[in-house]
Amino acid sequence: MRYPTAALVAAFLLFLAACGGGRPLAGLPACEGEVVLGQLPLDASGFTAIVPLGNLGPTSHTLPTEHHYFVLEPDPGDPNRTRRTPVYAMQQGWVVEVTSSEHVEQGFTDYDLTLGVCSDFSIGYGHLSALSSELKVALGTPARCDRYVTDGTTYERCSYTARVPVSAGQRLGEAGGNPGQYALDVGAKDYRRRQNAYANESRYREQASDLLYAVSPIGYLAPQPRALADARMGGWDGTPRTLEPLYGRIAYDVAGTAMGNWFREGAPFYPEDPHLALVRDNVDPRRYAISAGTSLGGLGGYVVFFTPTHTGFVDRAFEEISGPDVYCYPSQRPGSGAPAGRVLIQLEDESTLLAEFQEGTGCEGPLAFSNPRRFIR
Repeated sequence: MRYPTAALVAAFLLFLAACGGGRPLAGLPACEGEVVLGQLPLDASGFTAIVPLGNLGPTSHTLPTEHHYFVLEPDPGDPNRTRRTPVYAMQQGWVVEVTSSEHVEQGFTDYDLTLGVCSDFSIGYGHLSALSSELKVALGTPARCDRYVTDGTTYERCSYTARVPVSAGQRLGEAGGNPGQYALDVGAKDYRRRQNAYANESRYREQASDLLYAVSPIGYLAPQPRALADARMGGWDGTPRTLEPLYGRIAYDVAGTAMGNWFREGAPFYPEDPHLALVRDNVDPRRYAISAGTSLGGLGGYVVFFTPTHTGFVDRAFEEISGPDVYCYPSQRPGSGAPAGRVLIQLEDESTLLAEFQEGTGCEGPLAFSNPRRFIR
């Protein structure tokens, strides 16, 4: 599947701030005992499915995504929009950050916000279409606004630093109604202990430390709302996820093998566009996935799903690749719009991988690179 890039890149960078980037929780009361979230962020009638953690949407989400998507009810009168629905605080706490992003030419604004439950636990909401009037008044004027143009589209981004108390179930705003936005993003960070392990942890601590603490907020829900969420956990089309961990995962690295996240040599962590993920499907983890960023040429923006084999050099399970052999993965599969060709990968050493997309050829011939790209942990 191919995804648009520029708007998603902008949205993703904004959502990073909304998920607790920079730890804006200093001064909040300490977390005592287990965190329990009292309710879902939407009414049961407001969404059709909850997409597990680890969704892939290259090129802006080339790596597994750290938040859920609450898939909104479609608008029967407009296939490009969803119905507006209220968004609620999942627990009492404080709104500590809000970012607005005005899509100037399109004439709409969406909002991301961080709800601090206590000093080491936050909930990030992404892509609200409106804020409640009470919250707008409490926020006051923005701390900073910047206007920028990307891919021919103008954005006005404003950030608010706040400490607005809210109660559990309080209406924070609305989701839905904006063109092309089909879900409310909801993620969480639990800073009391490291949640996710990676082969090169120093890269994450230096460039994306919040990913080490990303968790599913669904796992912290009280029993009744959690049961409702569990029943709707699955794909965008409602296909259920039935295998544990039910809420998905974002960290797949297996040190010394090809499995996991790979970074284009010389490129920073963000944006994710040039990178590569060799991971599992977030709905059916028995399927494996190649999430291709821009470094793989014509395959950039596509995800190639396949059922792995455990022998030979075609469709080999990534965690079984630990030597210098070259492995092959056909790119065109039933139901896929990816261009015909093959992906070749080779593990040069424990922290270096070569990969190349070769159009118009299969895995029958010699497995040889012509112009590979180098990726590192």
